[in-house]
Amino acid sequence: MIEEIAEPELTGGHAVIKMETCGICGSDVTAYRGSNPTMKYPIKGIGHEGIGTIIEIGANEKNLKAGDRVALEPYVPDFTCHMCKSGRYNNCANLRVRGVHTDGMMVEYISHPVQLIHKLPDGLDAVKAACIEPLTIGLHGATRAKVTKGEKVVIFGAGTIGLMAAFACLSYGAVPILVDVLQKRLDFAKEIGIPYTFNSEDGEIAAYLREVTAGKLPEAMIDCTGAPVILAEMHNYVCHGGRISLVGWPKQPVTINTVRCTQKEIDIYPSRNSANKFPESIELIYSGMVPVDKMITKTIELAETENVIRDMIENPSDYLKVVVKIN
Repeated sequence: MIEEIAEPELTGGHAVIKMETCGICGSDVTAYRGSNPTMKYPIKGIGHEGIGTIIEIGANEKNLKAGDRVALEPYVPDFTCHMCKSGRYNNCANLRVRGVHTDGMMVEYISHPVQLIHKLPDGLDAVKAACIEPLTIGLHGATRAKVTKGEKVVIFGAGTIGLMAAFACLSYGAVPILVDVLQKRLDFAKEIGIPYTFNSEDGEIAAYLREVTAGKLPEAMIDCTGAPVILAEMHNYVCHGGRISLVGWPKQPVTINTVRCTQKEIDIYPSRNSANKFPESIELIYSGMVPVDKMITKTIELAETENVIRDMIENPSDYLKVVVKIN
């Protein structure tokens, strides 16, 4: 439902922003259902993929001013813990994510820390820009897996984040191999430029990966599903000395074959949110290298949000990215 709340006042180190758009994430859907284990209820509103225009801001080192169109980084750290001081503020010991631990971005006006606001290039559409945050998740996952030019990278999950991870790999000069069970998503991935796709119901995943890599297996893997069946076999999907990035959130207990991981000396890197990836993501979308316009299933008005989320619950395979127009 839509609720009237007070317009925020300008405070030190913050800007007041008039919101334009906000993407709906899978975590928003589980938050609505009450099944998201990371949520801290009650909060006012969901949403963490926000785009807007600054209407009030004080003096700041980023030279931001009223009238600037901006993307909002939703992971609000304390800026003081050992992780923040090392640059890994995405893993802050006291992290508060908008729409998860504190009030979300599907509102008309929001107050947000200046340090977490990024100016958009002139001409970047606000609907496309709502995909900036999801792309940062894919970029961070690829960075955690230490993906480099020329490598093969197997990516599990052809949803929004899996596609973003695949394009992140392409931007780093690597070759993504996308695996899923939904053929229509794999067909779509092919249409928009992903070179290799494989339906895991059509055969043995490891055999296909060996075929693509001339017997070696991929150097890296990014899991965007959290599926226990994939994680239990992940040691079979990368070569000796391979790296695995864990982006997906498991919904059930997971068993990992630590013996085989040790025998192959596989590096495993859990990937949480993103750090320092917003400028990179903005440029990739603005340049057109990542065709986010083709990934947007639907653009809706704020009043339609609840009904659309209900339909996303009933028909999840019909949706990739939904963007809410707020003002």
